[in-house]
Amino acid sequence: MKGIEDLKIALVANGVAKKFIAEHHYAVICPPITKLSLGLFSGDGLAGVALWGYGTRPKHTIKKIFPSLEVEDYLELNRLCVLDSMPRNTESRFLRMMAAYITERLPLVKLLYSWADGLRGKPGYVYQASNWLYGGHIWSEFYMTGDGEVVHPRFLVTRYGTRKKSFTHALGLKRICGYQFRYCRFLCSHRERKALLRESPVEWSRQYPKHKDLKWMIDAEEGSRESRELPKLKGPVRFRSSAPLFDTTEVA
Repeated sequence: MKGIEDLKIALVANGVAKKFIAEHHYAVICPPITKLSLGLFSGDGLAGVALWGYGTRPKHTIKKIFPSLEVEDYLELNRLCVLDSMPRNTESRFLRMMAAYITERLPLVKLLYSWADGLRGKPGYVYQASNWLYGGHIWSEFYMTGDGEVVHPRFLVTRYGTRKKSFTHALGLKRICGYQFRYCRFLCSHRERKALLRESPVEWSRQYPKHKDLKWMIDAEEGSRESRELPKLKGPVRFRSSAPLFDTTEVA
């Protein structure tokens, strides 16, 4: 097992980080807006990477949770990936190291923001271990093939122009809804932190969710049902790169 004492972080090229994620992370596709790629090194080897940037609507995202902040005031953690061979708690240590790195080198950044993927059975223990604030959950969704492959809703719209229920059922897809958990860490002064917490419509706390709080709604041809068990999902497979199954005009 690799040691945790000799860890260091450094900038890495976006291409290097994305290749690492494609090889080691369940979500092989990276968000398009990456502002900062950091690598975690153990000895001379790359043991983890993190992509910091924004989602598809960065201004909408920050204004919804902290109305006085602008896009340049925050960074969103789009991907975090550490080798399975690294010791326990390496991810949370990596987070703390990156917070210190960003504070020193990007002093205008006031806030770090991220989501824990409850859809994948992750309540956000890495953020909890790093003392981030929890800001509640939203419902999110994806689709799943009969053999457990995940299909993103945006892919269906881009590829087929629709994700109507009749169409997704015709493709043999189940719609899976679940929680995404919101987390943040302040890098600004204590005074500004207090002001931001007062203005936020989100209730921030350290009353963290656990595995018992995970829930899924599964909508298939037989109807919707609630589940407390993580759907059996595959890693990266080939739905995305497969030929179109049929023309959308074939489905009413």
